[in-house]
Amino acid sequence: MKLRRIIFFILVIINCITIFYYSNQVADTSSGSSGRVVNFLDEKFHITKGMDKNEAETFKSEVLQPIVRKTAHFTLYTLLGLFIMNFVLTYNGTTYQKGLLSFILGVIYAISDEIHQIFIEGRSCEFRDVCIDSLGILTGILLTVFVMLLIRKIKRQKYYLFQVLEDILVNCCN
Repeated sequence: MKLRRIIFFILVIINCITIFYYSNQVADTSSGSSGRVVNFLDEKFHITKGMDKNEAETFKSEVLQPIVRKTAHFTLYTLLGLFIMNFVLTYNGTTYQKGLLSFILGVIYAISDEIHQIFIEGRSCEFRDVCIDSLGILTGILLTVFVMLLIRKIKRQKYYLFQVLEDILVNCCN
């Protein structure tokens, strides 16, 4: 349990550093990063095929780039929710209490991250991003709980299967 706690604590820290790294980029650098992802997706999936150059650039910057940026927010915060929940699960308490604590900690980090962006050139604090981040955190927590319940069910079924096999063997040998 202690090793698991240490591993997930380290993963939480790495995830927070990653989020901070991207949030600390000035607007032009951040746009360049998401722009490269958009161009890669367009090359692979020919999203703007059939559009003229101006139309394609407008579509990429006004439609695709925001989708990529918000998906990145959601994904990084889903991981944060997953890592925080697994870390908190190493302590005592009900699953509900652990989930609530994980959600609160994640949302506090999301809010602090958005406040941090006020001080970065060309960036701003967006309530919408806190909402997307919070949804990601909740998704990570729920994924963790779902997998935890699935593992418990599988373990119970294995135990039940071994009990049935033992009963069969005992009855056959008598």
